[in-house]
Amino acid sequence: MDIVSQFNVGALAVPTSGVRPQSASAGTINGASLDRMAHNMPLSCVLHQNLGAIGGTPTTTSVITKLQDSADNTTFADYAPANQNSVVQACAALTATNTDNTANINLSSARRYIRAVTTVAFTGGTSPTALVAATLVIAGENLDAAI
Repeated sequence: MDIVSQFNVGALAVPTSGVRPQSASAGTINGASLDRMAHNMPLSCVLHQNLGAIGGTPTTTSVITKLQDSADNTTFADYAPANQNSVVQACAALTATNTDNTANINLSSARRYIRAVTTVAFTGGTSPTALVAATLVIAGENLDAAI
């Protein structure tokens, strides 16, 4: 890493909204898609998820964010890099208030469009909800894809 990039990581990485912050009941939230071509087909990303306050006193809570990809920006599927034995790329489940975690993802075999998808699940409680959000930080511009 050269001295310029040590003091300007913003030149190397682009944070984007994966799943906008929201109060969610149980279910799946599809984030907005990101066109990798607009960023010279980055070869990696960090998927970061957050779980804030939990309402409705459920017995258990689970929030899992995964990455999906698509060739046409219409039909998405769970992303599993070809070189990782078809393991779907996702963050580990969050189960406690005010927690977060990340997954480092190799995008070298991803299709053109990617998006974050957050799944929220509860056991018990009265109308449980959770504050959730996810961020995608893309990096590793593919210089061969530069226009």
